[in-house]
Amino acid sequence: MTEVLADLALTLAEKMKIDATEVFVQSKQIKKIEITKGIIKHAIEQEKSGIAIRSVIDDQMSFVSSNAANKINEILELSVQNAKTSTQKVSRNFVSKKFITPVQQIRDDRLRDLSLEDICDSVSEILSSIELSKPVKNIDGVVAIETEERLIANSEGLWKREVGTRLRADILTTTKVDDFVGMGSGHLTSRVLQEDWQKLFNTSIKTAYDQRNRKKMTIGRPRGVIFSPESAAQILAHALIPSFHYTSGSHYYESFRNCRFNKNIVMIDDPTYPGAQNTFGFDDEGYPSKPRDVLSGGKCKRLLGMNFSCPELDKKEVYRGNCYRVAFLSNDTRSYVYPPTVSSSNFVLKAKKPLTEPLAQELNSGIFIKEIVGAQDANYYTGNFVVSVVEGYEIKNGEILNPILPCYCSGNIYRMLEDSSLIIGNQLQEVPIRATPLNVLMPEILSTRMTISI
Repeated sequence: MTEVLADLALTLAEKMKIDATEVFVQSKQIKKIEITKGIIKHAIEQEKSGIAIRSVIDDQMSFVSSNAANKINEILELSVQNAKTSTQKVSRNFVSKKFITPVQQIRDDRLRDLSLEDICDSVSEILSSIELSKPVKNIDGVVAIETEERLIANSEGLWKREVGTRLRADILTTTKVDDFVGMGSGHLTSRVLQEDWQKLFNTSIKTAYDQRNRKKMTIGRPRGVIFSPESAAQILAHALIPSFHYTSGSHYYESFRNCRFNKNIVMIDDPTYPGAQNTFGFDDEGYPSKPRDVLSGGKCKRLLGMNFSCPELDKKEVYRGNCYRVAFLSNDTRSYVYPPTVSSSNFVLKAKKPLTEPLAQELNSGIFIKEIVGAQDANYYTGNFVVSVVEGYEIKNGEILNPILPCYCSGNIYRMLEDSSLIIGNQLQEVPIRATPLNVLMPEILSTRMTISI
């Protein structure tokens, strides 16, 4: 179906004498169950599809999208009208025919073939077993499987199609022991089928149950803070990653490129990372995906910019990047309804020489921060952030011990990453950042430049 729509749109565009045309067609099949108060409340199976058309007439560009993909004539006519009055100029044609980068583990036919009834049966069995557990008072959540097809074609002869699958689950559990009520969450995002769904529910239950033992910190001022991949990735996503996005109107890029970082840190924007959430064979402008080193040797190596949809800049100012149809603060962050814009794909932070031993062994006195909230309020211009620690633990003599009551952690991402004493682990974990198109892969990190307050 996507091929038919794309071919029809290009044929009509040629008849309408549009100088250059890009067509992006997307369809999604979603199977979702919603859990409320420990039971499956809704089981939903739905399809979403749409088309986006970018037209160029006399070097003026327009973009139109619609979920009424069968009304291609009307969409093209609107695209022509908009292009004739557009103030957005382009100075070159769309990408010509190019290969698609081979990517791995983005589709699992077992996920695609799993029926809604199969999903309900698996989750119902888990929920029934949990009913026997007295401390568990409530379970809410969503389990969804998505199959996405995306196709991009243009008047230069480009024709690329890709299919991927995703499994997403978010579980929130409430427990009650005596008079104490605890809440814990479990999250799972994967391109391939994960067999042990029970583990996801058990994680949320254990987190909620363990909160009953939370106490005030007894170690005084911590000598160091270990961030889990989940907590560190959130800070990175909001306090640093936008600085690598080259967009018009930005005024501080030279000062950012002059920043210096720990020479052990390597950062890569990698849309080819096997099985990751933002792994694609081509970006949304049709360019083959390509990993790009953005930081190594202690300094910024490049910024991420657009390829086609902006005028040619001075050669020194052209930053090649991966461009996607993205939006922040949306449940559907990658969709045909948005024009391509600068965005990271899979943002990887790792060490040239990672620590192979557990990071906790490096601390006599400190805290381990597993889960935070509030990172979205970070200021990426300055790098300052203040987050609430909702799940943290004391570290004494190299051991992670009792959970602590909620507290605050503040710092500056630039001071944190320039520190020569920063220690980076070796086990990378994928962390999709909620309500954003960002995806981060990184290990635990140990920093001594944090302030902890109650």
